[in-house]
Amino acid sequence: MTYQLQPMRIQTGWTVRWNDFTEYDMALHGPEDAFELHEDLLQLYHERTGLTIDLGWYPSYDPEGHYLLLLVKDQNWERPLERVETRAKAEVIARVEKWADHGFWGKYAP
Repeated sequence: MTYQLQPMRIQTGWTVRWNDFTEYDMALHGPEDAFELHEDLLQLYHERTGLTIDLGWYPSYDPEGHYLLLLVKDQNWERPLERVETRAKAEVIARVEKWADHGFWGKYAP
C-alpha cells in the first residue's frame, strides 16, 4: 500500500531536511507495512536558533519498536533538550507541532 506524507502544522522558519513520515500507523494498519518505519523519518532544522527536531523508529522496520523524537541544539546529539519515546503516533504528531511552535522553542532561542 502507498501512504501519503503525514500532514502537520509547522510554523515558518523551519527547514525540512528530510521527510519520510507517512500516514502509516501500525495501530490502524497493522504490521504488514512496517517497512514505513525506520530511523530517518523526519528532520526539521531552525537555522536562527540551531534547533533540530529529529524523528525515527527504532529499531528500523521492527513492529515491536518505538518512535524516538529528539529536540537538539547545535547538533549536540549527546544532550538533547527534549526526548520522547513512544509507540503512539498521535503523541509524536502533537509533540512535533508543539516543539515547532515559537511559544515552545522560544525558551531555547539565543
